[in-house]
Parts: sequence; structure tokens; C-alpha cells
Amino acid sequence: MKKLVAFLIAVLMLVAAVTGCSSNTTNPAPTKPAESNQNGQQPASDRTLKFRLSASLPSLDWEQTTNTRDMKVWHQMYEGLYGMDEANNGYYKELAKEVALSDDQKVYTITLQDGVKFQNGEPLKASDVVFSYNRAMKNSRFNYLTSMIENVEAVSDNTVKVTLNRPYSPIDHTFFSIKILSEKEVTEQGDKFGTIPHKGGTGAYYATEYNVATGVKLAAFEDYWRGAPVIKNVEYIVISDEAAAVIAYENHELDYFEDAPLSEWDSLSKVAGDNKTLIKGNNIMFMAINYLSPTNNKVLANEKVRQAIFYAINKEDINLAVSDGYGTEAIHYMPPEYVATSPKDGFETYNYNVEKSKQLLADAGYANGVDVGTIMTYGANTSNNAKMAQVLQANLSEVGINAQVAVMEAAVVTPKLYAQDYDICVFADSGNYDYNNIRQQVHSESVGMYVVKFKDGPFNWQRMEELVDLGASTSNIDDRVKYYKELWSMVMDTATILPGLHRPVAIVWADDLNIGKPVPTYYKIRTFELKK
Repeated sequence: MKKLVAFLIAVLMLVAAVTGCSSNTTNPAPTKPAESNQNGQQPASDRTLKFRLSASLPSLDWEQTTNTRDMKVWHQMYEGLYGMDEANNGYYKELAKEVALSDDQKVYTITLQDGVKFQNGEPLKASDVVFSYNRAMKNSRFNYLTSMIENVEAVSDNTVKVTLNRPYSPIDHTFFSIKILSEKEVTEQGDKFGTIPHKGGTGAYYATEYNVATGVKLAAFEDYWRGAPVIKNVEYIVISDEAAAVIAYENHELDYFEDAPLSEWDSLSKVAGDNKTLIKGNNIMFMAINYLSPTNNKVLANEKVRQAIFYAINKEDINLAVSDGYGTEAIHYMPPEYVATSPKDGFETYNYNVEKSKQLLADAGYANGVDVGTIMTYGANTSNNAKMAQVLQANLSEVGINAQVAVMEAAVVTPKLYAQDYDICVFADSGNYDYNNIRQQVHSESVGMYVVKFKDGPFNWQRMEELVDLGASTSNIDDRVKYYKELWSMVMDTATILPGLHRPVAIVWADDLNIGKPVPTYYKIRTFELKK
């Protein structure tokens, strides 16, 4: 059955490619197919490393999406003032060479690295940094990253001054997240930027072909400031179906397969041999309830109904369905072992309790059950999100709560979630090493990012936002934990966001590939090597 599914998907992808669905290329010269070695892999000199995309890449402009899946591609093409090194605990200076902080902790004077060029050959200048930050600051999607920035200005060609409106200790994540673009490239491409290949980044790779339906091809930037990458050609292929992705790896059609399905871990492990790892991810899968939903006479506005939903959820079931039991049932928004400022306890956790759930329903006036609408999520029907949604549906049914499940493309679903146009949703987040990441879910400045709108609701949202700002205003770890503990306790008391699972990240790779120390999210292909 798996092979049949994979065959059908391959046929559909081929038809899409032939009909030219949303295709944009730089028309590279045709190449002669290379002969395969005994493992079905091409010789090192001709290898194109192949990676999986679980859904379509909506743009080549990093500002158009904040999905972690897409950011892994951006990590190859673009760079920020800071980089992310998960193998060595967090942020490091990337395009920034030196950083000086003023006594009032509001002015960062940043000297840029020497000899950096964009992929179009233009030298990196402070004016490009100013352009990139001003562009991001106009995008409401990045308010949570830029609201503290008062001004960005070029002091000289290689020096930038970033002035904040308040001390802000998590600024490292802003410096990492905002990617630097060539002002010349973006200006020249105009409205086409992001829809066609470009050379507007400073990263080790640039796009040569882009097809929304099937994926993107990258080539090494030979004049990359750290030195030309060893791996010369990379292709990200859209394979939404998990079974098809597993078969593609087993057939040596994927060289690096991360976030592989744990239900197939035994099979994948046999094929991978020593080329595999399971890493606890710095991630969260959670359920959110839209208390503003008009469904069924605004039934989800009833706090007791929301609490009943929370107590009905069996996280062990979620773990088994999504991670084959390899995951960690979550009570935190961010794993404390990854994030030093994450509160460990001191808040309601809504432990699975069927009887309490039924009693709360009865207290709310629904002793005979209630319909709460639809559990909405994104991805394929076999995705982790879909599996969690199906578990939630079954758990709720056991206590008399009826809900449908709707699984659609991320490009369709996420705008609905950000606009609070849903009843219940399954959502995921990952990749941040500071608890200030909670800002994007609870602070009103993060419009276009949060899935629950607390502002103007029946909660003390003013105090919640004050606690977000207090947590960011000091670098003292103990003080920050204290603020975030109060904040997370308040969020949990609203019964709108319920952590479900921290997933392990399963990674397998080709037997002739050396990936160095594995990381759960932000790998760098420029550090990969082919074995001799």
C-alpha cells in the first residue's frame, strides 16, 4: 500500500510539473543524468542532495512566512546579524562582527563582518541592514520581533546603530530572525520578489529553480564569505504524504530526512544503520480554543465548557498517536531544559480527568453533551497535527463533546487561525531559545501571529502584557522566571491554550553523508560533507 501511495503521488507531482503549475526558473542548462553507485546514489562529484518539504514553499521571500518548515530553507539562503547554533546552546554573531551596548542598554552599535557579499556580487553594507529592518518593521507579522526597535541607522558603510525604546534582553532572537536582504535585488525585482529565483541573500546557497507545487533547487554560492560550500547542489522536494517520504528515503531519493514519522522509526532505522538520531525537539504542539467563536450560540465563550474540554484530553493518547510514545507530554509552552527562563511549575496543568470534565459540562448546562464545532489544523491527513486533532476528537467524544476535524493546507488554515476564524485548533511552534517567544501568542502587538486574542476579552490581558514586557526588560534569570510563571499561570487559567506534546525529532541521512553534530531544527547544509 505504501508503495502504491508513493507511486500515485509521484505521478501527480509529475503531472503538475509537466503542466507548469506556478513554475519559475532561471532556465539552467540541461545536465546528463549521472550513473548511480551500488546504493542508488550518484557519485560525489555529481550529487544533488535532496531534502523533503512536507508542504509547498509559498514564497522565496523570507518575510512571507514564519512557518518553521520554511525557515529551514531560509537558513540556507539568508543570514541575520546573529545565527542559531543549537548544538552549542543558542545564538552567535553571524553578519555582526562586534556588538557594543550602551550603558542604558537601549543602543546597540554593530560592526559588520568584513568581506561579505550578497549572492548577486554586491558587498554587504549597513544600508542593506537598515533597508531589511525597515522592511520587516512595516510587516505586522513581525511586530513581536520589532516593536521594541525605535530606529535603525547606518553610521558608516560597515556600522549599524539599533536604538530600542526600552531595554530588551531577548534582542538576540530579533537579530537572528530578521534576515538581511540586498536592497538592490529587492528593489530591482519589485513585486516579483519572492515569486522568482533571486540572489538577494548572503547565505551559502541561492535558488536556481522554484515551483510552488514541487519545491526549490539551490546552488552553492561560490563566493560565500566563509568559503565555498562543499555540497554544490541541493533540492527541496514537496512530499506531503508521510508514507511516500519514507519510501523516498528507503529508495535513496532523500539524502537528509528530518522530522521523519516515528511510526516508521523501526523500518527507517534498519535502512539508516548508524546514520540516524532521535533528538528531543525544542517544540510544542498545542490545542487552542477560540472563545470568540460564534458557533452554537457562542458555546466556547463558556469557561466551564473550555475547562471540560481541557480535562477531557488524554496526552498519553496524543503521545502514542503522534510520536509512538517517544515524545514528552507537555505542560510547558517551552521545554525548561532548552529555555532557562521557562517556568517549571506553579500553574494549572489540567490533568486528564473524565469525571471532572463531565461534571463541568453538567455545571455549564450540557449534561447531555454539546457540539463545539470543528477542530482545525494544517498539513496532510497523515501529519502530526492531523493525528493530534483526531485524538482530540476521540477524547472529546468520550465525555459527550462533539467536534468535526478539518485538515487543510497551511496556506489556507493559518490565516484563519491568525484571524480567529476557527473553533478549536491544533498548532505547533518551535525553534526559540528565550521564553519571550510567548509574546507572539499572548501580546496584542503580535496581531497576525497569535491564535487566541486576549486583548479586550474577559481576562486581565493588561497584566498579561505587562508581564511580557517585564520579562523582557531585565536580564536577571530569576526575575524573568518569576514574571513568566505568573504570566503562564494566567494563560492556563483562561483555558484557551493547552500544551499537548514536545515531539522528538527523528533524523536519518544517506550513508555517504557526514552531517556533523545533529540538531533538531536549524541545520546548515554548508557544514555537511560527503564521505570520501
